[in-house]
Amino acid sequence: MMAPAIIMGQSIGRMANLLNGDAFCSITGGAFGIIYPATTLAYQVYGNQPLWPAEIWEGQLDIIIFALLLLFRTTNHAKVQAFILYAILYSVARFCLEYLRGDYGTLLFGLKSAQLTSLAIIIIGSILFIWCSLQRKN
Repeated sequence: MMAPAIIMGQSIGRMANLLNGDAFCSITGGAFGIIYPATTLAYQVYGNQPLWPAEIWEGQLDIIIFALLLLFRTTNHAKVQAFILYAILYSVARFCLEYLRGDYGTLLFGLKSAQLTSLAIIIIGSILFIWCSLQRKN
């Protein structure tokens, strides 16, 4: 029951990240992107260069995940499966968007810490989601 509310809260949080300029991305290499105000950390790191708007994209993806979770709640499923689905979908989105982030470096195998965490959640969550489905049928 809480999964849709959590992801909507995360979407609102990404709006705050955008306004604060604290979860910024890397340089776009073109004219497309966001130039943050001089008072933000993003400006202090990259200066007057356009950065990818991953906070906006993540906020939009969070709203899509919110809608998918509401649709999933209309199906016959185990109660915990909606939360597991939330964790999987958010982790997939976060894993992909981390390639654009520019506020910290890589950790292992060229992946960032958030990508490694997302990968673990995707794997464990998928196993749990399938296990719950099988238990529901029995």
